[in-house]
Parts: sequence; structure tokens; C-alpha cells
Amino acid sequence: MKPDIMPAAISSDLLFSALMIAALFLIILSTPTIILAVRSSSKLLNRYKILRSVEDLEEGLVSKQALEEWNNVRSPLSYTALLSEEIERLGALRQAMLHSEIAIAVLILLAIYPGYETDVLITVIAIVSAVLFVVLYGRKNLKRYIHEYVGALAEISVNGDEAVSRIYG
Repeated sequence: MKPDIMPAAISSDLLFSALMIAALFLIILSTPTIILAVRSSSKLLNRYKILRSVEDLEEGLVSKQALEEWNNVRSPLSYTALLSEEIERLGALRQAMLHSEIAIAVLILLAIYPGYETDVLITVIAIVSAVLFVVLYGRKNLKRYIHEYVGALAEISVNGDEAVSRIYG
């Protein structure tokens, strides 16, 4: 007689625990990247806007680096290039945002699953809320850059910048 060898069945609790761990790993690996990149990017856009609002800078009052940055931001062509670079950098966060969104969906599905204690459910809701805030903040920041970029392009077309016509023929 052959011994009756049956593989051990995976319980639903084990499966849901594994999904919870996978979702948490996705959050741990992607959310800090989004937070750090978007925060620095938001500060950069605010600095650009402040520099653009300054009408005139005297060379003796500011550092050479600040004067150079001001000149770059004041030129519509250079400003659109700076914005374009930052939009590309923020666009690279799409993968991390997708990971966070997948983790949110998994955690919401797991929160619906009956059997979790109230403390775990509250923790899951808090994590989902925090990650959702980070993802929405990242998307909002990207939209701010795109809006600023479109405004800068409109300024170039209104001014009829000759450098642009030389680039695009």
C-alpha cells in the first residue's frame, strides 16, 4: 500500500497574512520615495515661483549661484527646460505610485475580509489613509508642474521667442 501523502492545505488566514505582508512591503518600499521626491520637488517649484516674481536682483546683494538661478528662471526657454526636467523626474515616480495604489487596493480588500480584530482594522485604515494622502499629494504636485509648464509655454508663444523658433524651425 502506498502511503497517503497529501500536501498541506494553505489556510485562508495564511493567504491573507501573506497578502498583508506583501502590501506592507510595497508601501514600505514605495511611499518614502514618493514623500521625499515630492516634498523636495514642491519646495523647488515654490522657489522657482518666488524667483520669477522678483523683478530685479543686484549682483552685489546675492550670491553668484542665486543670480544664475534667477536668470535661468526669468528666461522663459530656460524655465520650461527646468520644469520639463522636473516633470520627467516626477514621472519616474509613477511606478512607486502604482505600487502604493496596488497596496491600497489589497489592504482595502483585506479590511473587508471578516475576522480581523478591531485594532488591526484601525491600523489598516490609518495606513491606507496615509498612503492615499501621499499618492494624491504626488499627483497634485505633478499637476502643478504641468500647469506651470503650460503657462511657461504660453508665455513663450505670446512673446514669440526667437530661440524657440530656431529650435523648432
